Amino acid sequence: MLYGEHALNDRVSFVFNRMVGDYDDLQDLWYSWLFSRLHFLIAKYTLAHWSPSHRTVLDVGCGTGFQSFLYALTGAEVVGIDIADQLLVVAREKAAQFRTGFPCQLFPAYFNYVNEYDNRIFKVLMPRFASVSFIPPKFEFGDAVSLPYGSETYDHVNCCGSTLSYVANHSAALAEIARVLKPEGSFVLEVEAKYNMDLFWAILDAVALRGALQYDTSVREALRTAFSGTKSHATIRYPFGGPEDPVCMDLKLFERATLRKELSAQGLTVSKCCTIHSATNIIPSTILDNPQPSRFLVRIFSLLASIEERIPFALPGCSLVFFGRKEGRSRNQKRTY
Repeated sequence: MLYGEHALNDRVSFVFNRMVGDYDDLQDLWYSWLFSRLHFLIAKYTLAHWSPSHRTVLDVGCGTGFQSFLYALTGAEVVGIDIADQLLVVAREKAAQFRTGFPCQLFPAYFNYVNEYDNRIFKVLMPRFASVSFIPPKFEFGDAVSLPYGSETYDHVNCCGSTLSYVANHSAALAEIARVLKPEGSFVLEVEAKYNMDLFWAILDAVALRGALQYDTSVREALRTAFSGTKSHATIRYPFGGPEDPVCMDLKLFERATLRKELSAQGLTVSKCCTIHSATNIIPSTILDNPQPSRFLVRIFSLLASIEERIPFALPGCSLVFFGRKEGRSRNQKRTY
């Protein structure tokens, strides 16, 4: 069941505001790897190609500002928007206290790979941006399907943290991203993927394991998702929160080729697509999303993470990360890359 846009927004805001106390405290393997890997990919494929000149960035679905602060380290003028007002409160508090410097942590490091990625990210950034003036990001309430900004306003748009997967009318959100982006402006988009090992685990959990993996998916829903059409997106009911008090919400899973075509229809050309949680998802996400992983689990995960880093092509993963650019060039506009 898909909620209407306003009802879904209220539900998304409610769910994420409930997470405000531990949103930044990534003690689990699943999300700490997702954001460490994502931030490195942004640094490698986007920020490493920027010059230290003035640039405007819009972070759609900013949460507490993970990527907003990453972009701000390049000297960019960043605006982050979200519909979860409590997360915006935390983001503004962080902006008031944030201190630049290389290396710099975007969230606490509980695992070695988080520190390693922090160092790798800022080794990429330091040669280009060590001397730029840091501008604290601004954080405002805003809806992805109705961005409160003028057309062709931003040099770059970031939309990560699976933001688009929580938007009922994702096509409207894509149109808004294209509208506010300047011609030849760049974008990064990260969404939940449809085909990955987690789909296999959810089916196995529903069909054979009787819910032992806690995916909370019926046999019918699991099979419907898997066989909904190879070129169509899918929507599942996903439980947020602990097993004692879960809040279920519609979560959109995107088919890679179809989303690429939808971006192209908005004049947004994809230059590269990466995946996250491909090899690591040999372990079910419900096991990895645990704030107290055992040492054995950490060792196994670290081995799989190392394999995932070294695969030279994009295996099916739980997250799709698209890098691209808006077509066209305004008169007298100079390329800033």
